[in-house]
Amino acid sequence: MSDKSKIGYRLFLVSRAHHNQASRKFGEIGLFRGQPQVLFKLGDHEGRTQSELAEKLELTPATLTNLLTRMEHAGLIERRTDAADCRCTRIFLTEAGRIKLSQAVEQTQKMDEAAFAGFTPEEQERLNQYLERVHQNLTRD
Repeated sequence: MSDKSKIGYRLFLVSRAHHNQASRKFGEIGLFRGQPQVLFKLGDHEGRTQSELAEKLELTPATLTNLLTRMEHAGLIERRTDAADCRCTRIFLTEAGRIKLSQAVEQTQKMDEAAFAGFTPEEQERLNQYLERVHQNLTRD
C-alpha cells in the first residue's frame, strides 16, 4: 500500500473513531446524529433560513428538513415565518436548545481534549489547516 493510500485510510479511521465517540458523547445528553452541528450553526447565527443552514452544513434540504422536524418536536428549535417574506422560514434556538448547545460545547471540548492530547497548540493549528485544505480539495466542483 502506498503512503498516499495509508493517509486516506488513516483519515477514514480517524473519521470513524470521531463519529463513534461523538455519537456516544452527544447521546449522553440526548442528541442524535446531525443535531449538534445544527445547534452550533444556530449558536453562531440564529435566524438563518433553512436553505442557508443546509448550505452551511453541507446537507440536502430534505435531510435538513427531517433533522429540523425532529429537533422542533424535541423543543430545541422553532421555525418562524420571515416578516418580510412569508415564503421564507427562519430557524431559532429555544431556551431548551440553548441549554443543549451549551452541553454540546462541553462534550465537544472533552472530545477535543482526548483527541489532541499531547499536541502543541501549533501542531493543532497546522493540522487544522491541513484538514481544511483536504476538505476544500474534496468539495471543490
